Amino acid sequence: MAVYQNKRFVMKKIIITSIALVLLLGACQKADEMRYVGVTNAVFGTTTDTLDPIVYSFLEHPEVLSGKDTIYVPVRIQGNRANYDRKINISIVASNTTAKEGDHYLPLEKQYVMPADSGKIRIPVIVINTDANLSIAPVVLALKIEPTSDFGANPKMQYTTVTFSNMIKEPDWWSYWYDSQSTVPKFSSTSYSLLTMITGRTFFAMASAGNSSDWYISIYSMLYVWTPFFNAMSSGVTEMNTWIGNHKGWVLTKHANDNYYDFYNESYPSKKFQYGAASAGSTVYGIFDENGKIMSR
Repeated sequence: MAVYQNKRFVMKKIIITSIALVLLLGACQKADEMRYVGVTNAVFGTTTDTLDPIVYSFLEHPEVLSGKDTIYVPVRIQGNRANYDRKINISIVASNTTAKEGDHYLPLEKQYVMPADSGKIRIPVIVINTDANLSIAPVVLALKIEPTSDFGANPKMQYTTVTFSNMIKEPDWWSYWYDSQSTVPKFSSTSYSLLTMITGRTFFAMASAGNSSDWYISIYSMLYVWTPFFNAMSSGVTEMNTWIGNHKGWVLTKHANDNYYDFYNESYPSKKFQYGAASAGSTVYGIFDENGKIMSR
């Protein structure tokens, strides 16, 4: 009798398990069949429904010495992936664009590709840093994804802007080091650009914030990299040339038609700083900022 009951228990367990497996397989099949219904679109953004306008400053990237940089604009699928390549067309909205092709950015490709089985790509926008006016005002590049035979229209999510310049807001750390070091000039786009290029740093820790390694590196960069340069720059052409002789890559070239010089890194000849005396006969030397005045305390 006990053996018979055990057999009934085992059979019942097998039946329950089988039913559970059937239900599970059915659920999986239904999940596989659940797909986006409607027109599939290509839209700007990553995993969210909107893409904030992109804002870029060359001053935040002193490591870029070529005069050009690439801003990657994310594009994703709103709908179903496909097992074949699909075409994406991006146009420039002229009415909202102030950037000039060739002067501020390189032409976009005629077409981009969303690879098979992919849900997102990054569109490269190559921007150019040769216009001196970028230190005074930013330019805007307005982009729009156009409908194609592969993707439909969703105007609310197919428009974005890329704003870029050679300008930057004064970082929190600037006032701390300005108060601490006599060699840190008043903040300007030019002084920020020069200090970050000379030191290779875009952030300087403050005693009240950051870890100890950042603090010590910041002290070294400010006292033993920036300060010797600032002192040489302020002392005149002879001292400036001495500093240049000890720092490979930097160049000081005299203008042909006046008494000023161009100071720049030969790896980045398009970014030149004007150097010279504040006025004729003056013993005050320095780099001129974007307003035509020598950087000062």
